[in-house]
Amino acid sequence: MVFYFSGTGNSKWVAMQLATYFSDELYQIGEYERAKAPLSPQFEVKPDEKIGFVFPIHSWGIPPIVTKFITDLQLNGYNDQLIYCIMTCGDECALTDKMFTKIIETKGLKCRHIYSIVMPNNYICLKGFDTDTKEVQEQKLKQAKVDLPKIISAIGNDKPVDFYTKGKRFLSIKSGIFYKLFVKYALNDKPFTYGKECISCGQCAKVCPVDNIELVDGRPVWKGNCTQCLACIHYCPTKAIEYGKSTQKKGRYVFK
Repeated sequence: MVFYFSGTGNSKWVAMQLATYFSDELYQIGEYERAKAPLSPQFEVKPDEKIGFVFPIHSWGIPPIVTKFITDLQLNGYNDQLIYCIMTCGDECALTDKMFTKIIETKGLKCRHIYSIVMPNNYICLKGFDTDTKEVQEQKLKQAKVDLPKIISAIGNDKPVDFYTKGKRFLSIKSGIFYKLFVKYALNDKPFTYGKECISCGQCAKVCPVDNIELVDGRPVWKGNCTQCLACIHYCPTKAIEYGKSTQKKGRYVFK
């Protein structure tokens, strides 16, 4: 089984490759947030089944929705089956591997494989952050298609390899202070606006992985449960959606 969370498609693509190769079921983590189910998500684990987690790096850490899902998750029949994690990142992951390991271990689980795949950037909500150029996007995607099969092979043979882009500077600050500030302040959806370019197509509501957007009189309204995946911004066909002034004149990206 492969549990994944994705905003603009990078992590979804990785999860789909894994599910295809291992003939596994795909589970979108956001669906459990959409359902607002009162009970913890429960899954039956087969004796020879692999359990995968795929998600993007958010501010050098784990998206809070993924943390919540893992914390609530019940794996019935777990008996040291192979668990792996693949993170997609624009540049580096800092200490997210240690963060994931700690969360998994509190559940009595053990992760034997933790990797990262560098993919095109999509975070554009802060000064200095923008999408990659088309050339850089193509280079990253080309390399990802070389690296992912190697990672899949390592998981399939249960022989860990070194595929984790940690970075070199201020790692504890990035996955510590910066990440905590992101979780505390950046999940605010009040800065979202739409312009006159809005054509009331409803695409933003459709692609939101946590059902945080509804159309009122044909216009999007955010409901206060944002994950900062930015799917609404990047999938908008007319580029009508902005996050305050910080995203104006910046690029848009979705995995095609």
